[in-house]
Amino acid sequence: MANSVSLPGDLVVPGNLRVAGNITPAMAKSSILAEASLQAFTVPMSLWRADLNGAPNDSTAGSGISLGSGTICSHHVSRQGGLIKTEIFIDVTGLNSGGTAGDIVGVTSETNCHIGQLSAAVNGTIVYGQITCLETPATGDDDIDFYSTVTESTGTQDVAISGLTGETAFTNSGDWTGAPATPELLSALPGVGYMYMVNQTTAATATYSAGQFLIELWGTPANNALEVVGGTHGTNAPSLQTPDFKNNSAAATYTARGELQLPWEYIAAGSVTVRLHAGLLTTDSDQACTVDLTVYKSDEDSTSTGDLCTTAATTIKSLVFADVDFTITSTTLSPGDLLDVQITVSVDNDNDAGIMKACIGSVQLLCDVR
Repeated sequence: MANSVSLPGDLVVPGNLRVAGNITPAMAKSSILAEASLQAFTVPMSLWRADLNGAPNDSTAGSGISLGSGTICSHHVSRQGGLIKTEIFIDVTGLNSGGTAGDIVGVTSETNCHIGQLSAAVNGTIVYGQITCLETPATGDDDIDFYSTVTESTGTQDVAISGLTGETAFTNSGDWTGAPATPELLSALPGVGYMYMVNQTTAATATYSAGQFLIELWGTPANNALEVVGGTHGTNAPSLQTPDFKNNSAAATYTARGELQLPWEYIAAGSVTVRLHAGLLTTDSDQACTVDLTVYKSDEDSTSTGDLCTTAATTIKSLVFADVDFTITSTTLSPGDLLDVQITVSVDNDNDAGIMKACIGSVQLLCDVR
């Protein structure tokens, strides 16, 4: 063993320091860089989005559609500014028309022949829509109407749509043709409920060998989203803001959701805090204004369990922005874990004193790191 060496002062190493053994007292090589202090990681505002409860693939067709041979029914929902766009592509190949006008289209004798479900939470309130026939239906009846607002998901092929509840046609187009593929405006706006295809000509049931449609719907969301507002470059920085809530006369909540990853230098089970810098813009409120977090760890199998945030809703009713810290239970957390975070702002005001918005100017993840 080499003789020990004592240095009279500090040891300064201008380059890398490599340690072959342990440093004594009580510091192993593996923990030389450990620091029990919270380090801040700022989260980009572009990460946050309105919670669309499952978008972009918000809905699936019933088994009476999906079991068709060659059938396609795909959904996509996107937030575009202050609107929600729902797109549904349908290839009816492999489905059957019914033998009587007004019968549901689907796989022969199958139940659950809906093409998806519209909801206010996901699709908004529909304000405009159109359908484009991309390929002319063949073999089966080419006079297909589309229905919505149906309460039941259990509609059966070759059975009248009139036997269901709330059925309302949102097209009455006659025979469809895909040449040319020209969008057709809806004859009515579809509402909340299940959607179905219904043939309109009395004929023997027949299996479609072709036929493609694109349904496009535009909706206005329930006014419950914290929006990322950019403002003027060079003057404003992006922030999360509520709409103007002056004189709303009752508490309203606004949410945004994002996924935060614990850094790889995070110390397992070390302290974790989410810090918001928040307040009100322009005018103070005469009622309560609070912010709250719910935080779930991803189980990496599309599920998550248990809210990890232990801090209660905290006031942000002030024109002076301040840090608001939310403590996260970290006993099960490890480097690289994903945290599903939802921010909820609750605001209320009873007068019309001027523009009044809650604002979150920054979000930081603070955690113990090596």
